[in-house]
Amino acid sequence: MKQKRKILWVLLVAGSMLLLFSGCGTRHPAEPVRYYTLYYSPPEPLEGREVREGADERPVFIHVKRLHALPPFNTTHIVYADSPFQRSKYVYHQWVTTPTDMLTALLVRDIEASGVADMTMAMPSGKTVTHRVEGTIIDFYENDEGPQWEAVIALRLALTRMDPASRTGEILFQKTYRETKPLEKNNPHELARSMSTAMGAVSRQFIQDIVEVLP
Repeated sequence: MKQKRKILWVLLVAGSMLLLFSGCGTRHPAEPVRYYTLYYSPPEPLEGREVREGADERPVFIHVKRLHALPPFNTTHIVYADSPFQRSKYVYHQWVTTPTDMLTALLVRDIEASGVADMTMAMPSGKTVTHRVEGTIIDFYENDEGPQWEAVIALRLALTRMDPASRTGEILFQKTYRETKPLEKNNPHELARSMSTAMGAVSRQFIQDIVEVLP
């Protein structure tokens, strides 16, 4: 009788362990990560650019250095804010690359498309750089504090006139550009759309400021 009870006890323990391990081994499909990017049409060439091209002036070669980003925006995770004192990150919604790379590439594209310079580059080439653009991403997040969410972007950008002989330069201007655009719907896809509009506005303002200080 004792032997039968012992065997029954062993079978019960073995069965429980089998159920436990089989439950631990069950895998639930993970939610797929969705990636987003910014997109807007590049600016049209500036009016009067053909006059500069025909003038006997020193060519303008602009080097756009890779932007820096303040924490917590130096990540591919989309950052959102529920309050002024809190910043969180989506797990399954991310930027396709870091904001530093996205915004740097857009600035290069837009400055080149505007025709404000004879050449615009992300990396110095054999050409002598006459001007340098550098800056910092101060804000780049989704503001969820109100009933209608917002895309918030702030960039501190500077334009420096370079001295090829000394490799130093004179800062022509430094300015913080801030834009806030409402989302039509409260979701990350609409954030990418509104953030694109906001970045387009920042870029246009910056290019206009460049025009005002160039000869």
